[in-house]
Amino acid sequence: MTRRTVAKLLEKLPKDLLQTPEVERLAERGRYNLIQLIYHAKNYEGCSKDYEFSRRTMEEHWKAGYTDAVRTLHHPEVLHRPDGVDGVFTFDLAKQDRGAAA
Repeated sequence: MTRRTVAKLLEKLPKDLLQTPEVERLAERGRYNLIQLIYHAKNYEGCSKDYEFSRRTMEEHWKAGYTDAVRTLHHPEVLHRPDGVDGVFTFDLAKQDRGAAA
């Protein structure tokens, strides 16, 4: 059942029914912020990126993920709670060119 469907249904219910535990539970809708962090392969990785798991490679990937997470948290909008009927904000703050890992 979608959030919009539930909201429309709740608008149609009489007030005495809105105060039942079942309806109150149904009305409790979570709110979510979805932040997508995507690893963008470096030019030098080529086809080996799917099976090359050396320590150096993994450290580069971990560093890229950490950098992406820190950069994302510098956008205050990712911490705002959605208040619309949908209750979801989505973010894709990918930076296309991170440059070579140090």
